[in-house]
Amino acid sequence: MDNEKGGPRTVRDALILEALGDIGVLLGKADELNRTVAPLVAALQQAQAETLAAVERHANSQKLELHTVAEQEKAALEKHLYTAVAKAAKELEQAGGRMARELERPPGLPPWKQAAIALTIALVASLVGIGGTYWLYGRGLESEAALGRAVMAVWEQLDEKTQARIERAF
Repeated sequence: MDNEKGGPRTVRDALILEALGDIGVLLGKADELNRTVAPLVAALQQAQAETLAAVERHANSQKLELHTVAEQEKAALEKHLYTAVAKAAKELEQAGGRMARELERPPGLPPWKQAAIALTIALVASLVGIGGTYWLYGRGLESEAALGRAVMAVWEQLDEKTQARIERAF
């Protein structure tokens, strides 16, 4: 391929030598690029791992906050419910006392009217108790629904592991 002077003999040989030289330069640049990019890739992997850890910590804190809010709402609902039931029981007791006093009176009202009055009082007290319970319980459902909507709003942004943890928790 080389003539006696040490150079290529044909144009083809010259082009091959030039192409080999260019390939050598390209390989050197590729090695240099690998040395330059490798620290960047490592930094990106580290940033990704840190971001995933931060998201995990945030999800855990949100889960704890969600449990705290749920427990607070549960306690408030129970308190309101017990208060309403106690109030209804007190009103029923007072109504029963009034009925007893009415029944102790000398006969003035016929027994069927006394029974109708007692039945009416019992019915009103029951309706008040049922209505109060429904009103208190309905408010709790709205809060739980709002909480559920908040979780569902970000559901698609959560990774599968976090979604599985939330599903196990509830």
